Amino acid sequence: MSSSCIEEVSVPDDNWYRIANELLSRADITINGSAPV
Repeated sequence: MSSSCIEEVSVPDDNWYRIANELLSRADITINGSAPV
């Protein structure tokens, strides 16, 4: 994941994030590092 928009933000590698990332990816939405946790 070198070409990612996330640089200094620690991304939670949990199931919910993977599911959300998949759904948003299919919706043509890019997740930035400023996502509310």
